[in-house]
Amino acid sequence: MPNRANHPRKSLDALADRLTDRGFTVFQRDGHAYALLQGPLTWTQARRKARRLGGDLVTINSASENRYLTRRFESLAADDCGLWIGLHRNNSKDQFQWSDGSRSRYRHWVPAGTPGYPTGMPSDDPARRFVHLYFNPNARGYWKNSDNTYHDVVLSGGIAEFSL
Repeated sequence: MPNRANHPRKSLDALADRLTDRGFTVFQRDGHAYALLQGPLTWTQARRKARRLGGDLVTINSASENRYLTRRFESLAADDCGLWIGLHRNNSKDQFQWSDGSRSRYRHWVPAGTPGYPTGMPSDDPARRFVHLYFNPNARGYWKNSDNTYHDVVLSGGIAEFSL
């Protein structure tokens, strides 16, 4: 009888191999694969690309996952402004939600008092609906919300997540 516990791992490895073969940088952790979506991409384009690949923009569920993603992707981003993640503001409810529908309540906004951010994040500006993982040395690993075409993040791209 086959060992069912190994099946998801083999499928995730196969997915990671397929993405790597297509030129994506891929990391695996705890039953998830994360791939760099190289820019230039708006948040909307990054999400569309992630979904075409069979995933979505990353949902970050914990501080440890946030630290892992920061360490893995910081050197790959084209700019220290970071990479798009799946969190975005729903205009009808004016609340932030994850693009994959996840209910994760984890948030890691740039705190008030950070150099350059006296009031912190998220910004109340309704145009700043899309969130990125920030690599700026003053706020490394925190999140910032921006408009869909925020130039520096567009250059970098996003992080796609795949799970089984």
